[in-house]
Amino acid sequence: MRVGGEDIIVLSVPLPKLQYPEGTTAAEHEIIELVLQGLTAKEIAEQRGASLRTVTTQLGTIFQKAGVNSQAELIAIMAEGPPED
Repeated sequence: MRVGGEDIIVLSVPLPKLQYPEGTTAAEHEIIELVLQGLTAKEIAEQRGASLRTVTTQLGTIFQKAGVNSQAELIAIMAEGPPED
């Protein structure tokens, strides 16, 4: 594959099954997956046909369940797994 005039090798590796924060719903899983794709709250709202306020409320609920304060922290725990007690 060529990107920006350079040849690159694309490797395909299986991704581990995501471990969603405890208590999250299927709808929240969809939002988490969009966060993991790097979408902003506004982009998630546009993609889901929802208001920005609805998405920010849903993100707040997800953050509370995950014990995080931001999308960046959510991405980090999804990549590393939940902290050990």
